[in-house]
Amino acid sequence: MMAGLPGTGIGGMFYLVTALAMPLREAYRRAGGGSAVSGTWRLVAGQTAIAGGILGGVWATGWLLGVALRAAAPVVPLPPASHPGNVLRTVTFALSLGTLAAVLLGVELLRLWVHRPADRRAAIEPHEERQVVAVAGGGRVGRIVVLVLTATAVPTRAAVAQSGSPVAAHLARADSAFAEGDAAAAAREYAVVLAADPENSHATYRLGQLRRHDPTRALQLLRRYVALEPSDPWGYMAVADMLARTRRYEEALRWYDDALRLAPAERDAVVGRARILLRARRTGAAIAVYERWLADHPMDAEAGRELAAARVAAAPAVTPLVSGSRDSDGNTTLRLGGAAELAASGPTRLGVAASRERVQDGVTATGLEELTLRAASRPRPALQLDAAAGATRLDGSDGHGVSVIPTAQVRARWRAPLAGPAVDLRAARSVLDASPLLVANRVTRTELGATVELPVAGSFKLRGIGRAAALSDSAAVNHRTTVAAVAAFAATPSVELSGQFHEVRYSHATTAGYFAPRLIQVVEAGSYFELETSRSILFAFDIGAGVQRVAEQGAALGPWRRALRLYSLIVVPLAPGRDLKLELDSEDSAVAEAATTARWRYISMGLSLRWAVP
Repeated sequence: MMAGLPGTGIGGMFYLVTALAMPLREAYRRAGGGSAVSGTWRLVAGQTAIAGGILGGVWATGWLLGVALRAAAPVVPLPPASHPGNVLRTVTFALSLGTLAAVLLGVELLRLWVHRPADRRAAIEPHEERQVVAVAGGGRVGRIVVLVLTATAVPTRAAVAQSGSPVAAHLARADSAFAEGDAAAAAREYAVVLAADPENSHATYRLGQLRRHDPTRALQLLRRYVALEPSDPWGYMAVADMLARTRRYEEALRWYDDALRLAPAERDAVVGRARILLRARRTGAAIAVYERWLADHPMDAEAGRELAAARVAAAPAVTPLVSGSRDSDGNTTLRLGGAAELAASGPTRLGVAASRERVQDGVTATGLEELTLRAASRPRPALQLDAAAGATRLDGSDGHGVSVIPTAQVRARWRAPLAGPAVDLRAARSVLDASPLLVANRVTRTELGATVELPVAGSFKLRGIGRAAALSDSAAVNHRTTVAAVAAFAATPSVELSGQFHEVRYSHATTAGYFAPRLIQVVEAGSYFELETSRSILFAFDIGAGVQRVAEQGAALGPWRRALRLYSLIVVPLAPGRDLKLELDSEDSAVAEAATTARWRYISMGLSLRWAVP
């Protein structure tokens, strides 16, 4: 078995040889007069590309293994008694697991890409089809209605196309493109129809659906449809769903109330309103709506599953966790702990967290315990509040007895609807615990920070960051100020590209255990993206690469050198209410507050399991 390539046994090698030989076999068959089958060369090219990708992956794995061993040497020195063969086997095993994870991620990405047309078609399902499906659930009478509608739909479309009206011809082409899932062509044709006939409610509704990625324009069209067809409850529901996409939940609920006045027994209106309540964090009210609906419709399996998910979301939960880190100076940390959350039926959730951490550098070891009470609330759809208060107990050390230091954190986040401005304010007091020296010197950080984001044009936005911190130890107080400017572009709703500039200043040098130069400047390109698979597995990555330069106290700025950072998050749902979360954080930069030198590097990893207890 080859390192980094799971499953490459006899069968795997046979597949590689067969796939690479497919072009020759197909060419020989064609040269011999074999019949041409449509799509054969596409299949051959695809299999050959997969085989080439596997071989390229084998080469890349070997190359990465060499790079990893060379890069890890200064950060993770081998113990004197370690046998090189054991180290190689350990690194090979770790790299094999990483390759397997990359393969799984690649398969999920390819699956999403291959099935993209089907998803697009489902996303533009017309409201008339939903009405037919709703009627079809009514038994024999419903089936008769469906048959009548099916029989009359084609003649009506043909009559419209043959009427000779240019508007009717464009409308017919638009409906045909819509039915085939061609959103771009359908949008163009519906726009032509509305340019000639602004009162056409059918084209207005369809174009509003197709403009869902532009909420402002979509809302204009859907509200126009409601004005043209005030007796259609699906128009009100469409407006409500679009408002919910922009987190204007109170408005969305009012529009659903209007739909329910027109169709009080309509499933889409009842269940849709419950879903909006869930998104607004009004879980208790949503559960009550589901329970009333299921009391009259016990066979609604989808609503039953959503009710079960809502109960799990509101249930108490426990979260055991383990995390650790290592830096280029040999400092290591290991934290064991857990958190518990109380049941929450409204927008506020309370919890408690406790942990024990051991910090060592190969010579000295110390420990600390932390206990924190937490609260999270969303009083308004656009406002998120988080607060925590507790204490950290530090073990005794030379010159210091056991210490208890109060800690706290308050954070308020506000974002205007429709991708408008955003403000993030925070205040925190915490203990720096990245090394035994920091813990021994009782270094605490008290920080105030603010982030302001302003949309500029389209998907472009500017972000300003400012922070001021006081670093207190047993001998002195130092001050650190941070300013940053970010220009960001949202390539898609889940992908952001940015250019960033950061500047950090310290008021004076220190011997407390952290690096405190006069000035640090960082220029980097960043990218943040998320991917959620069909199985609800979430991947999130925040990556930055650039250059940095440092000026020691009383000295000029030094040369530019590389600056790298990576944060990744993987959340795997194991069962309803049970989520496994893996976090990885790495940095090669002097801007980190725990940095000890200008060339400081570190890596940390955390694993937790959230388990709801319904």
